[in-house]
Amino acid sequence: MNYWDRIRAHYKRHRAQIMATPSDIWAIDPYAWEFEAGIRMTPIEARLWHDIRQAGLVMYPQYPVSRFFVDYGNPVAKVAIECDGARWHQDKAKDAERDEELAELGWRVFRITGRQCHEAEREVEDDEGRPYWQSTEAQDLLREMRNVHPISTLGRGGQRTT
Repeated sequence: MNYWDRIRAHYKRHRAQIMATPSDIWAIDPYAWEFEAGIRMTPIEARLWHDIRQAGLVMYPQYPVSRFFVDYGNPVAKVAIECDGARWHQDKAKDAERDEELAELGWRVFRITGRQCHEAEREVEDDEGRPYWQSTEAQDLLREMRNVHPISTLGRGGQRTT
């Protein structure tokens, strides 16, 4: 069984459970894919996975949708994130066709560039000279997703829900 078949089989085993669980609750251990399916992440996917977890988003890595695998997907809410590294996403027309095909299936796709995935928070000062951590573009997009789509274990204010 090749790499992609293993991932497809992993999610096939868990699909009913995932689809029966609300979109803001993990149906399966968010780290199970690493052991069960052997999913490997690129450096930009790994960096974004950290931000996804910090944002409290329920997103499954390398989720199969039709003939594609989205980098991160929530199949209940039909929301996907694609990490656009320069090496694999040079053909913008091809990406647009893919997004259109996924949209026809009811999915909303968010794209984050490799540069945005690697961007780090930085300490800046407000108008009165007080330091604070400025969020990255990727973190801002994930926060927006959390506030618009029901895919977060955190409330709108960023607090854990019970």
